[in-house]
Amino acid sequence: MKKKILIFFSFFVLAAILFRKPIVKKVKNKLTTIQKKAFITLILPTVTKLSANIGVPLDFMIAQLCLETGFGASQLFKKYFNPGGIKAVKGQKFVSLLTTECDKNKVCKEKPQKFAVYQNIETGLIAHSKILTNRYFKKYANKTTDSKKYVELLQSGQPKYATAPNYVKVISSLIDEVKSLK
Repeated sequence: MKKKILIFFSFFVLAAILFRKPIVKKVKNKLTTIQKKAFITLILPTVTKLSANIGVPLDFMIAQLCLETGFGASQLFKKYFNPGGIKAVKGQKFVSLLTTECDKNKVCKEKPQKFAVYQNIETGLIAHSKILTNRYFKKYANKTTDSKKYVELLQSGQPKYATAPNYVKVISSLIDEVKSLK
């Protein structure tokens, strides 16, 4: 009788372990989706206004911010309100953090950079929009409302917007994800 109880108990414990793992994974995935949606909801009002003002497709801006901040999870965003890996200029408050930079030969290395620190999320988002309208990239504003075509334009000229060799592909994928989360 004790042997049957032990076997039953062992089977019950094994079943609980086996069936528990997928449930935990599903909850984690849902939390991740919830966190992503929360980040998009947080930035959407300000980014919508900025997008309209500067002539840059909204879904591109959101996808780019999701990439740079890890959907709002990066230390640079959470602690310093820097939403786009914006480097500090002379005299600006900054924090020094490691970043990965790639050269023209597609060789990528980590190195410390001075990143700008902002007072709040809105000022960080405004600073991000100014990069998209600086002397290098303003020529692409109002050229297309298609986010994927816009990112191709940004990467077609010199300097390129991003140093990552697969930037167009990564952002295009994030644009699709952003559309599904909004």
